[in-house]
Amino acid sequence: MREDFSPEVIRSLKTRAGNVCSFPNCHAPTSGPSQESGTQTANTGVAAHICAASQGKGARRRLDLSKFDKSLLSDYSNGIWMCETHAKLIDTDEVRFTTEMLGRWRELAELRASLSQETGRSVQVHLRQGHEVPLAVVKRSITQIGLDVMNDMCDAVLDSCIVDVWGKDIGYAVRDVVAELMDNAFKHGGARQFNLDIDLNRILIRSDDGPYSFGQLLADVQHHGGQQAAASLMKLNDRLITSYRREDNRNVLEIAFITSSEQVLRTTVCSVDYGDFMRTLEVEDQLPAMYSNCETIYVVMGPRQHLVPSFARKLSDHLRTLAAAQKRIVLIGSAISEGVVLTLKGAFPDLQVVQV
Repeated sequence: MREDFSPEVIRSLKTRAGNVCSFPNCHAPTSGPSQESGTQTANTGVAAHICAASQGKGARRRLDLSKFDKSLLSDYSNGIWMCETHAKLIDTDEVRFTTEMLGRWRELAELRASLSQETGRSVQVHLRQGHEVPLAVVKRSITQIGLDVMNDMCDAVLDSCIVDVWGKDIGYAVRDVVAELMDNAFKHGGARQFNLDIDLNRILIRSDDGPYSFGQLLADVQHHGGQQAAASLMKLNDRLITSYRREDNRNVLEIAFITSSEQVLRTTVCSVDYGDFMRTLEVEDQLPAMYSNCETIYVVMGPRQHLVPSFARKLSDHLRTLAAAQKRIVLIGSAISEGVVLTLKGAFPDLQVVQV
C-alpha cells in the first residue's frame, strides 16, 4: 500500500521550495499559465518521496520499517519538491541519490526560497557574507577509469549543490579539477584507487598514485588539461583555499570556500593559529614536523587578532627563515591594511593574503 502525501504536505513542500524544482542548478518554475484558457494554470511540480511511498521489493531508498513507523513515509520530512523530469530521475538510482543527499537538497531549496523572499539575494551572496552553507554529502571510490566513470564522477561533484552554493564558475571549475586529477592519477600515476569525499564545506580528493602535488600540477609547462583546470580554479576567487599534503602514500588535496578564519582552523589540517605560529618560530625558528607534508600552510588570524606594522615586521623576519623550507604561506585574516600587506610581501614576495 502506498503512503501518499496529504494535500497539506504537498502544499507545504511546494510553497517552502518557492514553487521551483529542488534539483541542483535546475530551479525550473513548477506552475504557470495554462494554454487552455486565460484563467487556468498549468502545474508541472511533483511532491516526490525520498524513501519510496510503497516499500515493496522493487522500492528504492527503503525506510527500515523495523525501526520506524510507516507513517513517516507520508511525512513532510520524506518529501522533496521537484519538476516532473527530475522527480522521475531520482527514482532511477538510489546509489547516486541517497536519502541524505535529497534531504540536503530540500533544505537548500528552502534556504534559497527564504533568502529570495527576504532579501532578494542568492545563496552565493549569503555565503560570501560569512554564513556557512553546507554542501550535500557525496562519497565516491573509483578503481578504474573510463568515459562512463568520468561522467559519473562529474555528476557526483554537481550533485553536492556546489553550483548553487559556491557559484556556477567555481562549481564547474571544481568539477573539471576532480575529473582531470582522476584521469591523471590512473593514466600517468599508476593509481589503483581514487576517492572523492564532499562533506559540508570542503572537497577532499585522495589518490594512491605517485607523489604529485597541486603546485606541481599548476607549474606544468606543457599546460595539459590538468594544469589548465587547476589554473582556472585558482583564478576564480580569493575565498577558495587549496591544501595539498602527502599522507599514507596518497596524494591528498582539499578545496574549501572560506567563510571565516575559524572555519579554516576547523577543516584544514595544514593551518595554524597566528599566535601559535609566532610563538613556535620564536622558540624553534622552524616549522613543526606536523607541517612537513603540507605544500601550503595557512596562518590564520582570529577575529580579535590584529596585525599592525611593528608586528608585521616581526612576522616578516620569521617568514624569511621559512624561505628555505619551500612552503607556500597564506595569511588569512581581516582588516589587514595595505601597508602591512606591502611590508609582508617585501619580505616574502610569494606570500598570499586573504581577507575574510
